[in-house]
Amino acid sequence: MSEQICLQPEVLQRFAGDLFVAAGLPDEWALAEAEVLVWADMRGLSSHGVLRIPAYMAWMERGLRKPDADIRVVTDRGAIALLEADRAPGLYTMRVAMDEAIDRARAHGIGWVNVRQATHTGPIGFYVRQAARAGMIGIATCSSRPLMAYHGTRGAALGTSPLAIAAPRANAEPLVLDMASAAVSMGAMAAARQNGASLPDGAAVDEHGQVTTDPDRAVTPLPIAGPKGAGLGLMIECLTSLMSGYPLLASAYEDPAQRTDYVTNAIVVALDPEVFPVAEHFQTEVDRLARDLAAEPLADGFDEILMPGERGDREMARTAREGITITASLWDELAAVAARLGVAVPEH
Repeated sequence: MSEQICLQPEVLQRFAGDLFVAAGLPDEWALAEAEVLVWADMRGLSSHGVLRIPAYMAWMERGLRKPDADIRVVTDRGAIALLEADRAPGLYTMRVAMDEAIDRARAHGIGWVNVRQATHTGPIGFYVRQAARAGMIGIATCSSRPLMAYHGTRGAALGTSPLAIAAPRANAEPLVLDMASAAVSMGAMAAARQNGASLPDGAAVDEHGQVTTDPDRAVTPLPIAGPKGAGLGLMIECLTSLMSGYPLLASAYEDPAQRTDYVTNAIVVALDPEVFPVAEHFQTEVDRLARDLAAEPLADGFDEILMPGERGDREMARTAREGITITASLWDELAAVAARLGVAVPEH
């Protein structure tokens, strides 16, 4: 296990925001992105936390992540919109898109927003919680260039295609499913390298298409449940990319140079329970369902039954008290970025 250091969340978030501002992001964009990354670290999702900052900075330096992107609605059909991101920072763009979906849901009962040409979207569970905080059901998904194997392929052929769904719950945090169609995310593979940890068996293959648990050899995640995860990833590409008029996978198959492009397409949806007869009691029923399920008899080896999102909620409460731990090697990378940008490095 690599050496660890600990920082308070507000210190890490301020540092991340300063880095983004120094790199050229507008203040609002920088603060929004820093909040999402530190939120991920607080919930134990280090694969989608500040670990991503060095890569984001490198993409900006290469013009692949634009600090002056023109984010705008290019198709407006009542409940449905297409948001052109123009390669804007993905974390900020997804927050804008979900706000747009929520506004449309208030007017039409549902808001469906396709996002075209964003960059890495980060932890999509964050964005569906935006809808849940507004009393709505939230759905989000995204596609990318080939990163994950399709069932039967030797190498990368699909995006890892995450899917998140949130349902607001009375007297508790919302239920939030946040999953990828891959058995392990690219970020989790990077985090395993940072931490000196092994990958789960059957989660990834090496450059020769052989299954490996060694994160230093692993290059391509495998889909969850074989053809089921592969099929899910394929259909997400249809919904996100083909519906937006910006195919990611087909163009990458035809032009190998496109495989290293970091552009992302996405969908965010907000659904207002007020349009249904159950509206008055919906959140109470979600809470009752969760409590009744948690009270079911336990299987051998289990101490409790957790609902989607509860483990992360508990981890977030703990890190709010005790701080966020990251590897010393990652801290050194962030300090190197800070030195290059002239940003002061906080004490830890």
